[in-house]
Amino acid sequence: MIVSDGPSHEHRSGPRFAGALSHVDKPILSMSELAPGTQINQQKQFEIIERLGEGGMGRIYKAYDPSMDRYVALKVLKPNVPESERRRFHREAVLAANFSHPNLVRVLETGQHGELRWLAMEYLRGRDIGHVLTSGKQVHFRVLCDIFSQTLDALQYIHTRKIAHCDIKPENIFITRDAYDRRLVVVKLIDFGISCTYEGPRELRKHITGDPRYMAPEQAVMNGPLDHRVDLYALGITFYEAVTGRHPFEEAFTDGPKRLLELHRTQAIPPPSRHLPSHTPSALADLIDRFVAHACAKNVATRFRSATEMQTLLQRILGVLGDHDSKRNVAADA
Repeated sequence: MIVSDGPSHEHRSGPRFAGALSHVDKPILSMSELAPGTQINQQKQFEIIERLGEGGMGRIYKAYDPSMDRYVALKVLKPNVPESERRRFHREAVLAANFSHPNLVRVLETGQHGELRWLAMEYLRGRDIGHVLTSGKQVHFRVLCDIFSQTLDALQYIHTRKIAHCDIKPENIFITRDAYDRRLVVVKLIDFGISCTYEGPRELRKHITGDPRYMAPEQAVMNGPLDHRVDLYALGITFYEAVTGRHPFEEAFTDGPKRLLELHRTQAIPPPSRHLPSHTPSALADLIDRFVAHACAKNVATRFRSATEMQTLLQRILGVLGDHDSKRNVAADA
């Protein structure tokens, strides 16, 4: 990282980060015409504002891009990480840069300066579902369903491209607001650091990757056969947690990751209706139980076949809720 001793913008603070995007191998022949094969050298600078978070591979900073007059989320790969992690970091950048979907975070550019590798993404204002859950804030059930429906839209998009996210959890489902209508909630699926393609040759890994709280049974073993349904399982666990306020295996959190992985492989997910308010309509509770059981089936062949199919049942849940609200309103007016 290069630190500048020069003056900073008066409304911003922090060191500057500079990285070369490419090198000139052939001279530019003319200022009016660029010959095929010409490479343009561009020096890129970012001004670090604050650190936003840290993961296994890198740290994420809020940074200012003076050339575009905008803030970005800058993900910087940690030094001295294994070469496999460097390849995965580059792969994440390439994958995400080719996405074009309103529920996926946009990758703006990537680069390297010496041993320092970085990835600039759109800067999001808001919070992830994990923060909402730990804060204890109540979220209306309809809003929760909208959040999960948008997440399923994003999953359907990547799954049609034979990509599994492999790290679906509350912390990777980010809630922000529409830039033009702040009343609208927009979901962004983030962090493709351990995503995998499930078509063609498989990348064999030397250890189990993922969050033990949300890993499907086939992901909880070394180099298990993975496809898009690992994401549906993890989203089912996340839905359970968002609706009930508790994780189905939270009593094992203190036992360590091995115990959690064992439970995902061997123990059925308890019905979430056990933890729903007593006044929950039985038809609604039954559909919620069915939704989670179908998403989190141990046998991958009996899970939802796609994110779209999962979304269809979510819409049925909303329909039952709407019918219940209509009947209650009629009774109140009588």
